[in-house]
Amino acid sequence: DYVDREMVLVKVNAEAKVRSELMQIIGIFRTKIIDVAPRSFIVEATGDNDKVNALIDLLRPFGIKEIARTGCVAMSRGNKSKK
Repeated sequence: DYVDREMVLVKVNAEAKVRSELMQIIGIFRTKIIDVAPRSFIVEATGDNDKVNALIDLLRPFGIKEIARTGCVAMSRGNKSKK
């Protein structure tokens, strides 16, 4: 059994008229805005692959400018360790 996570940074269009809607989506996914510009946000999210993909799917209609993903990282649960 293991725990796995992925991190993603998404630069998304954030015109004034859609910022409140974007902030609701960001809140639902428990992600954070790490950069605010006049016309865009950079959003940071961590979670399993399904969560990352769902977030990207919801942000896509706003206009994604750039995506950077770590890929999956994993570690075994409990006292077991890989040497």
